[in-house]
Amino acid sequence: MTPPAHVTYTVQVADLATTRYRVSVKAEGLRDPEVAFQLPAWTPGWYVLRGNERNLSGFSATGPTQKPLPLKQSDAHTWRVSTEGAASVTFSYDLKASDTGFGFFEPYLDRQHGFVPGPAALTYVVDGKEAPCTIDYQLPKGWQVASGNTPVAGKPHTFSAPNYDTLADQPAELGTFTRIDRTIQSTPFSVVFTGGDPTRYARWAESVFKIAQAGIQVFGGAPFERYVFFFHFSREGSFFGGLEHLNSTVLRLDPSNLRQPDAENLTIVAHEFIHAWNIKRIRPAALGPFDYMRPVRVRDLWFAEGVTDYFAPLLTVMAGLGTQRFWLGYQAEQLTQLQSNPSRHRVTLEETSSKVWESQEESEGYGGLSYYNKGLVVGLLLDIELRKRTANTIGLIDVLKDLLAQCQKSGRGYAEGEIERTASRLAKSDLSSFFERALRSTDELQIIEQLAAGGILAEAAVSKSATLGIGWDLSQVGQAKIGIVTPQGPAAKAGLLPGDVILSVDGQPLEALLGGAFTTQKPGDTLRLTYQRSGVTQQATLTLGTEEATSFRLRPAPRPTTSQAGILAGLSGKPTL
Repeated sequence: MTPPAHVTYTVQVADLATTRYRVSVKAEGLRDPEVAFQLPAWTPGWYVLRGNERNLSGFSATGPTQKPLPLKQSDAHTWRVSTEGAASVTFSYDLKASDTGFGFFEPYLDRQHGFVPGPAALTYVVDGKEAPCTIDYQLPKGWQVASGNTPVAGKPHTFSAPNYDTLADQPAELGTFTRIDRTIQSTPFSVVFTGGDPTRYARWAESVFKIAQAGIQVFGGAPFERYVFFFHFSREGSFFGGLEHLNSTVLRLDPSNLRQPDAENLTIVAHEFIHAWNIKRIRPAALGPFDYMRPVRVRDLWFAEGVTDYFAPLLTVMAGLGTQRFWLGYQAEQLTQLQSNPSRHRVTLEETSSKVWESQEESEGYGGLSYYNKGLVVGLLLDIELRKRTANTIGLIDVLKDLLAQCQKSGRGYAEGEIERTASRLAKSDLSSFFERALRSTDELQIIEQLAAGGILAEAAVSKSATLGIGWDLSQVGQAKIGIVTPQGPAAKAGLLPGDVILSVDGQPLEALLGGAFTTQKPGDTLRLTYQRSGVTQQATLTLGTEEATSFRLRPAPRPTTSQAGILAGLSGKPTL
């Protein structure tokens, strides 16, 4: 199809009582006899098919004189309009605000506040995503709007974007929110608050601005013209966390976090802010322009998420919100999590990245292994390896900067393998053996030795406990559903399968199971499980196996060499505690 010349969106707060928006999409400069509109099946940054089309209804299509045009829905996500020769077509629909916690992945609306996330709310013109866009929000009297898109001069509720991908990647905050603005190195920043205690907003915003300053310092400049932090403080809803966008981020947090704007609570803010570089601009080639209709498999999500998480505590330290002790503790927790996870013996880091769509485990990995967690550990070890090989002149941040320059020059994302090629080129050394072990094998990482080279003394303690050989599927609250069965483990030997739902253990209800019924059990103890499979209740007897867990404590090497001390200072952002 010939793309439209321009696409104009209108989002109207149509009915507060029924929490409903009315969305109109006007495609102009059409030449073909038919134009198709589609709603994305997934949201960039969250690799789960969410079924957002269920919130759309009341469809209509009109020409430039408001004449109704033939409209048909060809599949769950696609609506086709016969233009009958019209050069412009307006496709309209009702949008149900289905989110229950101030908005995140889905639209939200109440009598004081609204939230419109692009992929879950705005359809695009098929074969026309590159057309320039304008969006106007029609709001109740007294309401404001904030967005990372470009404001249109003289129209406070109207924004523009060069294409659909940019438009949709900037959610809009609507209503009577609090906004605090600051210019940092000539770049406008805004912190927008909804919920929680307003008397604590100013102090929280100051810490956020410090993180923004640190991020610009680390990366050597801002790649955006403006940036907005959206904070939703609410105990409602099922999700707490953040989601990155091109020029903004949205974070839903518990209101209690506002009491203490320190490194512990603000590291997630640093993580999402780093995404403005790593994944939004330093991105795998498959992640933009987006194919919104099907899963997009990427081997490098470990780099996009895990390495981002690795740099997050560095920003909090550089922002003056944390110390080197905090940085070491953060890394120790991640090492403990990885080395206590038996899935690391079964799933490689590249596999957990590329297969995330298959797990539907809250978009964090596959087979029980998180690419956030192992990706962070690999990022730490890679940073040390680079610094060790280059007399501390090149670190992992230099790899990100080089990849950023490549993406900016080409206008495209980096190809598979480019991370490894870039790291080896900057190190002037072949790093293939490091990447082979870290990404494509289940061999143990050389943690203790590598940390020592970075001036870090790692003390590891190993404990043993009883195990069922099961990983839980936590997608259904209050249900003990098996997600993973360890091969040759106790559950596997007893015939249990993924998808089985445990009803009781030795006659105890599932609450005891999920609440820690095994704290007094020992390896070798026998349990009787009652479970349900395909609606049929069955029983199994199994013997608990042994599971080892390794916990780490990290501290600076007591008598470091000059090289070790320099590397640790570069890693953690501060040379002292």
